Amino acid sequence: MPRQARLISGESTGSFVGRLAGLNGMPVDEVLGMVGDGAKAMEPQFTEVYLNAQALERLSVMTGRTAEVLQRALPSLQGHHLLDDGPGPVWRWPQWEAKGVFLVRACELCAVSKRMPSDVYVVSVTRWRVCARHGRWLDNLREAGATWLSLRAVPEVVEAHRQRVLLERRLGGGGRALFADALHLAAGWWNIPALSPPVWSARRARLTGPVGSDLRVAPLVCYPEAVHLANTMAVRERRRMRGTWSPRHDAAWLSEVGRQLQEWKIPVALGLWAVEVWMGHHSAPPLAEGMQLPRQGRSRRLPVPLPHRDAPADTHLEQLTCLTWRFGDEPRDPDDTETWSVAGRA
Repeated sequence: MPRQARLISGESTGSFVGRLAGLNGMPVDEVLGMVGDGAKAMEPQFTEVYLNAQALERLSVMTGRTAEVLQRALPSLQGHHLLDDGPGPVWRWPQWEAKGVFLVRACELCAVSKRMPSDVYVVSVTRWRVCARHGRWLDNLREAGATWLSLRAVPEVVEAHRQRVLLERRLGGGGRALFADALHLAAGWWNIPALSPPVWSARRARLTGPVGSDLRVAPLVCYPEAVHLANTMAVRERRRMRGTWSPRHDAAWLSEVGRQLQEWKIPVALGLWAVEVWMGHHSAPPLAEGMQLPRQGRSRRLPVPLPHRDAPADTHLEQLTCLTWRFGDEPRDPDDTETWSVAGRA
């Protein structure tokens, strides 16, 4: 191609192809026709385009970059996402997203600093992303005309994001799974107003500008507590996987979590019931036969718990968690502990 688009880490393939077409003054369908056979191009903010191995090789030639370089930058080109269609080059841009990928608008200030257009979309493991550099909460809902929310008035959310990055960098896939579980524990409390701590409504009130629906900001207002909870859960999981954890330790750990809930002003007995549902999923033998124990010291990687042991790194958190409830599920009676128990076993 006469003009090349710079790679942006994490960008969706559809967004990248769209930028490549725009730089060369060509329709997206025409560029994709050079990549391989397909149907119709879609809007990059709604769904992702997938290629097979032969189409990836063609895109590699068109961009002057190796397939390996493209796969490192564009997550949807990684091997487990390549189509099986063949034998010739094929691309598919589905009208709806069947693979569970979340596409989130990139931070406009980051894009401008790299001399990129603002309409860049990245593949995310959540329906939202945080730009810690510019203090922005990003998603693709665009409710109330807003494409991002300012975090200037809630700096604890940015700090929580940094702590989450450190947790996942230190623990690896197990850290991602623990954050997924912690976030969905918070979702269970958020869905039941009687269990939602006052700090969440206070945090929402401090947000400025068009905010949108309560559901849109739910993960934002829960973020600091979810990250704190994930670190607390990591203490238990590291020792449990090393075989140095006992029912006595569980009782002491649960009491410590209860004290934290009390500090957050979450009703302790009912809040702990959800935690106990999580513990029930993490009580079986933690490691399959032949698996190595988590390392000690600075490099303390944790394997992803069963049954998601082989989940790719870009598995979104709603698929990775062992809990079944999600933000926005119909509120339950907080006294109906059987409902929590059934939900956890589903």
